[in-house]
Amino acid sequence: MVSSFPKLSVCIPAYNRPNELLQVLENLAGQFAGDWNVVVSEDKSPLAEEIGEAVKSFSREHSEITVLYSSNEKNVGYDGNLRRLLDKADGEYCLFMSDDDLMAPGSLERIITAVSGSNIGFVLRAWKSIEKETGKDIEEHRYFGEDRLFPPGIDSVAALYRRSVFISGLVVHRETARKFHTDRFDGTLLYQLYLTGRILMEMNGYYISDIIAVRRVGGEHYFGSSETERGRFRPKQLLPNHSLAFVKGLFDIARVLDLEFCPGVFDLVRQDLGRYSYPMLEIQARNLEKEDFCNYANQLAKLGLGNHSLFWIYYYLLKWLGPNISNTIIRLTKRLLGRTPNLTGSTGIAIN
Repeated sequence: MVSSFPKLSVCIPAYNRPNELLQVLENLAGQFAGDWNVVVSEDKSPLAEEIGEAVKSFSREHSEITVLYSSNEKNVGYDGNLRRLLDKADGEYCLFMSDDDLMAPGSLERIITAVSGSNIGFVLRAWKSIEKETGKDIEEHRYFGEDRLFPPGIDSVAALYRRSVFISGLVVHRETARKFHTDRFDGTLLYQLYLTGRILMEMNGYYISDIIAVRRVGGEHYFGSSETERGRFRPKQLLPNHSLAFVKGLFDIARVLDLEFCPGVFDLVRQDLGRYSYPMLEIQARNLEKEDFCNYANQLAKLGLGNHSLFWIYYYLLKWLGPNISNTIIRLTKRLLGRTPNLTGSTGIAIN
C-alpha cells in the first residue's frame, strides 16, 4: 500500500523574520518536485501577522508545494517550537531548517536518497557559511571525506553530538523523535542534541558529505525572547555569559544522556568539545579585551573544556596572534585537508 504521507517534511521554526522566511521558501521552491512538503510553525512573534502573510503569498505563487502553517498561541521558545514542528509535520522524516538559512541545489533529493537506506534515524550533513549581505563564501564545514554510516551506540552519539549544534539540514525520523518529547531542556537552544543522543542509541546515523545547508552570517537573532530562554540569552546580543550558558547546556544534556540513556558518553563528549573548542573562544576573542577574554576562557575551562590540551593551544593562539591570523591558519588547514580534521571519535563506515 502506497503511503499518502510524504517521505520528508521541511520543518521551519519561524520568529520575527517574514522577509527572510519568504527567501527560504523561495529557495526551497528551486528544489526538485518530489516526495516532500513544508511545515512552518510561527512562535507568537511581534511580526506574526507579517509571517502569516508571507506564507500565504508563497502558497499562492507555488500551489504545487504543500505548506502546512500554524501560529502558536503563546511563545514556547526555540526548543519547544521544534517539538511543535515534529507534532505538526506528517512526513516520515523531518528536515529542520532555520528561517534565515538556505539549501544548496539538489539537497532534498540527496536527503531523500540517504534516508531510503536501512534503519536510518538521523542524518548529519556538510554545510557552508556565507555573508548574508553579499552572498560571499566564508567557510565550508565538511566533517568527513565521504558519506558515512554510523551504527547505533555511544561512539556514534559522541561523534555526531557536537556536530549537530547547527540545526539547518539536520534530519530525524519523526516518530522516533516524538517518542522522546520532553521540556526539560527548553531554553538551552539545543534540543536537537538530546534527539541526536536518543535516536542514535536506537537507529543508524548517516552523514552526507555534500554541502546541503547554507548558513547566512550577519543577521540578528531573537534567542531570549521566550520565558524559558530569558536569563540565559538576550535578543540581538551575544555576551560572554550567553556563550557560557550555551556551553553549559551542551554539558548538561550530555550528562543526562550519560546518566539515563547512554552510559559513558559524557566523557567522550567532553573530550570532543575540548578538542573542537576553537569557535567558542574565537567569537569572544573578537569582542573582549585581553583580561576579559582570559576570564571568559577560564570560565569555559571550569565547565569542562579545559580538560584537553587543544583548548589551551587555541586560547594562546588567539591571545598571541589574534582572531584574524588564527582564523587564517585554521581555514588553511581545512582547505588543505578538504575537510575538518578528525581529532577524536568514531568515523563511521564509509559509503561508496
